[in-house]
Amino acid sequence: MIVVRRAAPDDVDAIRHIGLTTWPVAYAGLVSDEFIADGLAQWWSTQVVEYGIKNGITLVAVDGDELVGMTGLGREDDFWVMWKLYVLPDHHGKGVGKALLDAAIAALPEGTPELLLDVLVANEQAIGFYRSQGFTESERTPDRDLGVELMWMSLDLDRT
Repeated sequence: MIVVRRAAPDDVDAIRHIGLTTWPVAYAGLVSDEFIADGLAQWWSTQVVEYGIKNGITLVAVDGDELVGMTGLGREDDFWVMWKLYVLPDHHGKGVGKALLDAAIAALPEGTPELLLDVLVANEQAIGFYRSQGFTESERTPDRDLGVELMWMSLDLDRT
């Protein structure tokens, strides 16, 4: 049974394992090996994971005693952005991503009007998942630093 909970400082290594395992699989064939290596170094370092736990909303999905997925959200100006949602490949298709997303939405402050995320335009699998969960495309933007095109998506959280 999958249990989703807030990440604790003791989870840093397991969260990093999720990122270091999923990134090469998720982005193989979509971006260069250099992009993957740079992303792993930039977004999955111990310091970045610790920062997310302390300053944002970081949730983990646990199956037995193994962390099998994670999501990380942060506040940007007046918006909440889901920067990460990753599930170990051998747990895909088992509802872990949906459980993490549902828990992330529940963890947002009351009155949050929408949840934003960005995804590589080439990542059709992720886009399909987000659309199935009610996200809609907001805009597409080139990321010149990364050399990719991003799709921003939003989920209306009007809970009335």
